[in-house]
Amino acid sequence: MGQVVQERSERTRGRLVGAGAALFDRRGYAGATLGEIAAAAGVTKGALYFHFASKEELAREVFGQAERSLRSACAGLCASSSPLQGVIDAGYWLVDALGADPVIRAAFRLGREDAGWPAAPTTAGLITADAGQPTFADMRGFHGVWAGLVRDLLVGARSAGELRDRSGGLGPETLLVTAACGLEVVFADGCPAEERSRRVGALWDWLLPCLVPPGTAGGYRTGPPAPQPS
Repeated sequence: MGQVVQERSERTRGRLVGAGAALFDRRGYAGATLGEIAAAAGVTKGALYFHFASKEELAREVFGQAERSLRSACAGLCASSSPLQGVIDAGYWLVDALGADPVIRAAFRLGREDAGWPAAPTTAGLITADAGQPTFADMRGFHGVWAGLVRDLLVGARSAGELRDRSGGLGPETLLVTAACGLEVVFADGCPAEERSRRVGALWDWLLPCLVPPGTAGGYRTGPPAPQPS
């Protein structure tokens, strides 16, 4: 009986996170009320407070779920590929998630709304140059998490000799972090899946020759990765 109750509680919590994400995505933190979130999840306001003491706590759970999804996806994509191929594939994952997952979209919006909710979180460290000078230091929220993952992959790509500039200059980081974060701006408001793939592929066709040693761009797949078996 205890397991049944626990499973029911987990389902309720999941519905609340989903409803909260959908409303944060559409209306922002300030515009979404707990009453509306409870109603959208099909539970009472008392049930909502049993799981989340405040709207801020719910928003943090939405943000945390999005971060866990992103990190898990990147780890899976990069496990069997080179770091630079991992950056390419992570970009495809992100634009697909922006089209299908309100939790991811809500995390980006919450990260932009520092004035709308207390202390928007980020677990990403500063992106630093070899000289120790911070770059992208003001990148907070979910953009900071995403940029930090891209930067970590680029460090691996440089160590593997995949980048044209092996001296630790800021060019590759600046180019790729800017392009990667721009994916959210371009695709957050919806775009057909085929058009997303076409545009992301075209982006990488242009970027790769700038990033990799001459004659090596053909060694990377710039199209979307094959679907993972379910």
